[in-house]
Amino acid sequence: MRPPRSRRSLLATVAAIVPFTAGCSEAWFDDPETPAETSTTVTPESYDCTDLSRPEPRPEATSSASTFEDGSAEQSLEPLEYPSTLPDAETTTGAATQYAIEFEQAYRQNALLVEYGDQTRTFDLSVTDRQSSPVGADGEIDSNVTEANAAETEEPATNETESATGSGSNGTLVSLVYNLTTETTDGNNTKWGVRAVYYVGEVVLRAVYDGIANDPTFDPDPRERAHSELVACLR
Repeated sequence: MRPPRSRRSLLATVAAIVPFTAGCSEAWFDDPETPAETSTTVTPESYDCTDLSRPEPRPEATSSASTFEDGSAEQSLEPLEYPSTLPDAETTTGAATQYAIEFEQAYRQNALLVEYGDQTRTFDLSVTDRQSSPVGADGEIDSNVTEANAAETEEPATNETESATGSGSNGTLVSLVYNLTTETTDGNNTKWGVRAVYYVGEVVLRAVYDGIANDPTFDPDPRERAHSELVACLR
């Protein structure tokens, strides 16, 4: 029968094994395919533009109309077309902001139609604040952020600084804060302080804050795939 090993020899053995196992555990649990931090530099080539994620109502779901007691027709809402190009030929923060406003209006109205169909009656999206910033080619947000209040969503963002996002840039981040009021045959519904954040570049990414927003910040960041959806391609 072998005598038991001394405490000193056991400690020496453990000390020799620990560095080896520590190195192995790091190699075993680090997935080389998954970066430690999510990159915020958007590469349009990594997105499949044939797989967009946005509400697309069926035309037959919104074609009917009801009649009031006086005989007048009560029409349901119609789907809105998504903007396919930027309002200006040159990509600027103002153009990207206006694009995001038009897109969010279409997204929300079409989402309402997908859910309620011909039971929808009214839709009002009122932007209360907004903020935009060009993004550098390295993925960093320009410190010279442009921002403006948006009492009237129909007017172009002419009071914003028109910073071109061409050479050395990688798109524009746009944050919108708005109130949304809808009406269906079941009643009215109002949402206050909704924040939608867009990345507008060769691809368009959308993310929505899960809560009531007070300010138009870039949280959540639509460039992080865990928070966003691909809604359009402009390339």
